[in-house]
Amino acid sequence: MRRIVVMLVAFAAVSSACSGEAEVTTTTPPPVATTVTVAPTTTAPGPTATTTTTAPVGPGWPLTGEPVEGADTEGVVLVAKIDNTSNSRPQLGLDAADMVIEVLVEGGIPRLLAFFQSTIPEEVGPIRSAREVDPKLLLPFGALFAYSGGETHVVSAVREVTTDVGFADLGSEAYYRADDRPSLYDIVLRTGDVITAQPPPAPQGQWLTFGPTPTGGEQALSVELHQSSLNIVNYRYSTADGGYLRFNGETPATAVGSSQLVADNVIVMFVEVIDTGRTDSSGSKVPDYQVLGEGDVVVFRDGRVFPGAWERFDQREFFSFVTAAGREIPLAPGTTWIELVPVGRLLTWK
Repeated sequence: MRRIVVMLVAFAAVSSACSGEAEVTTTTPPPVATTVTVAPTTTAPGPTATTTTTAPVGPGWPLTGEPVEGADTEGVVLVAKIDNTSNSRPQLGLDAADMVIEVLVEGGIPRLLAFFQSTIPEEVGPIRSAREVDPKLLLPFGALFAYSGGETHVVSAVREVTTDVGFADLGSEAYYRADDRPSLYDIVLRTGDVITAQPPPAPQGQWLTFGPTPTGGEQALSVELHQSSLNIVNYRYSTADGGYLRFNGETPATAVGSSQLVADNVIVMFVEVIDTGRTDSSGSKVPDYQVLGEGDVVVFRDGRVFPGAWERFDQREFFSFVTAAGREIPLAPGTTWIELVPVGRLLTWK
């Protein structure tokens, strides 16, 4: 078994961890500014704008690398903020997501940014509120963003970089409360009521790189991630499914009406936590994350592991994942789960 305890961002240290058990301590400069600053050319027009620049689909879907077949949404990206606690599972529509980013909110509770492009399910949920990191992650996509509200400054930042199709704006026209779910975990989006909204211009550039399995890499058939004390995630490679079966702890992760969720790629990104100065009603700190610059990454695909670095030096671009030699780590075509993990958390594989 390989064990990584990443105390601070240390690309070289994670690379060396492949050779055995490692515990890494380094120092890094303090985080840079945490707010999203958007050039005028990337500011999202309102839903009634008459111009658009959707991401070019080309020979394959940009978020999956898979062939484009029968698409009728012109490449529009819909992103939904979805709860991922036991109160919300199984979620609606999550099995259709092209890419999912799991990130912690206050108290170590996980929430998901689910990206839909190649397949748009009829319903998605339960929808929850936005946080400071969301607009920073959404900027490269020119997306429609479905969420259930947030602090004023967060909503303002969201509206700079996405077309807001949130609960507060559209209410019952696009959302309803499911009777069979507990309060706070019951808001469901009808995607047909928002998918025709006008998306903002998407910055040009490639989102993800797909390709054959790289040479090298250790076997990694079982992955365990302690994202927080409340959220332990397991991925186990299934040859029959051609990817990693996802577990919430030891419980198979599913969506309503689906079999167990499968990730073709699992990307674990170690990031610095930023103190927002805010707390929730219980006194728990509300975190933000440093997602500009570089840090450690571990990429799992095809039952193998490829440690390296994540890089993002322009907020209009998405992350790149590179080896110690600076070569891009290509992803397997299909669904990608990205785990945004505070430095110092435990990741093991075998």
